[in-house]
Amino acid sequence: MSPHDRVRPTRRAERWLLGAILLSAITLGAPEASACHNGVERAVPITRLVSRAADALSRHRPARAARLASRAIRRLRSGRRGARRRLLLGRSKQVLALATLRLDGAVNYERGVVVPSMNATARRRALRWALGILEYGYSSDQGPISTARYAEGLAHFPSQRARARTLLSRLHRADVMPDAYAYRALAAVSDDPAERAEALRACRRRAGARAGSVCTVTEPGDG
Repeated sequence: MSPHDRVRPTRRAERWLLGAILLSAITLGAPEASACHNGVERAVPITRLVSRAADALSRHRPARAARLASRAIRRLRSGRRGARRRLLLGRSKQVLALATLRLDGAVNYERGVVVPSMNATARRRALRWALGILEYGYSSDQGPISTARYAEGLAHFPSQRARARTLLSRLHRADVMPDAYAYRALAAVSDDPAERAEALRACRRRAGARAGSVCTVTEPGDG
């Protein structure tokens, strides 16, 4: 097993977790922040916007997540730079990338607009963009969440299905699969009927009332 494949906590993963905690603290502390100077006042709505985008994604509403994340990205790019804004921008891109995957690439990722009629070439371009965002995150953090997200992206490309299965099977055996989408991706790439059936059962348990839409496995688009 190469170091690149290992699923383990890293110092960068710990920093990411700290950043997530700080982001939550910023969101929860918004009323206090609004009493500060104007720079902070402008940042608070952005923080809430990013939080709403992530929440929409967690509630299996990728179209809404894409719209909100895209709005956040545009606003963050137009403002002053800083460590917190970089954190929010990175988080927004991750949300938009995942929403793009879960809509099978039918997203104009520059505008955050869902386009169900998008042609195959444009979908592939959107999926490659999303995979690039998730691969960047995985390159600095091989923890379970980043690994599952990266593998979910890989699963959309036939040439990467074996790689996706390797990563997801390892998470499954370690019992650290983060959500229903990770199980759906495993079901999509597995050629073992027993593993596939088990992954679909786990997906349905995790997805709950949304299982009918979340846990439908189709063949990934041509990559």
